[in-house]
Amino acid sequence: MHFRKLLALAAAAAFSVWPAMNARAQGTPHSFAVLEATPAFHSLPMLALKEFGSEFNLKLDYMQLQGGGETGAVFAGGHGDVLMAGIDKAFGFRHAGLVDAKIIGVILTSANWSMVATTKSQIKSPADLKGKTIGISGPGSSSDMLVRWAVRKVGLDPDRDIQMVALGSVANLFAGLENDRVPAGVLVQPFLNRATTSNVVRVIDDWEAMSYPNSVLMVRTKDLQAQRAKFTHLMTALKSALGKMRDDRQFAMRVAKKVYPNIADAELNSQLDHAIKVLWKPMDGMMTKELYENARGIFVGSGRLKAADIPPMEELVVNLL
Repeated sequence: MHFRKLLALAAAAAFSVWPAMNARAQGTPHSFAVLEATPAFHSLPMLALKEFGSEFNLKLDYMQLQGGGETGAVFAGGHGDVLMAGIDKAFGFRHAGLVDAKIIGVILTSANWSMVATTKSQIKSPADLKGKTIGISGPGSSSDMLVRWAVRKVGLDPDRDIQMVALGSVANLFAGLENDRVPAGVLVQPFLNRATTSNVVRVIDDWEAMSYPNSVLMVRTKDLQAQRAKFTHLMTALKSALGKMRDDRQFAMRVAKKVYPNIADAELNSQLDHAIKVLWKPMDGMMTKELYENARGIFVGSGRLKAADIPPMEELVVNLL
């Protein structure tokens, strides 16, 4: 089934069974159906595998949705081979018993989002958010979870003291702030830099560089057990793509221009420098104990789960490289 047709079916909540993965002869491309939640600049290494898959012996059929909640629901419904979303999806799946899945890697190793308020507002810190509306990507997303964690730190109840509204894509979040639809919200690059330099917003809580596995790759345990070599090939290709994004600026710009054709080269180069320094480090695709424990602390701090509800890393993560 063509993946774009699946998107229409997802909206109608009427899915067909995803075709099973088939073994292929050595040398032919490995095919994967990938679901990604809220794509942004940090997605470029995986999009490199999609746009230039023949260079990595891969064929990726890609479906991008807004918000981890919706994307996780599609994956939980039995669709896609790989889910790219925040680690909160993995914790939530395990706690609810929805999907028996494993994390096999990580691309985005920083929280990425930052909380901002419009310069027209009087909001200077998260403590000023009581009674205010905050734009997030979607319910159940990592942006939702991070907002809950941040307001709870300053003594606010996210269910009573604030109102969160789902605005979808990062472009929509930017527009919602620019057009005063919401006085506060969350943004990621390149829209964060655009919004601050144009004096649309001020940052009131900077999470961007905070160590956190905010885009992990998840696969069903049964698929991993049945075709481990195939998923190992994917992770090997991703590690290679990360290395090329870091070391080969010509390749990195080729990928960036493919995805962001209307952004000037100078801005793309600046964003690539930032991504290498902050978003993708150490650029090996591996989940570490530090990342996992940081995620556990933030997740528990958000009030979503208790520490006892989150399994140790060894039960949820399989580093294939």
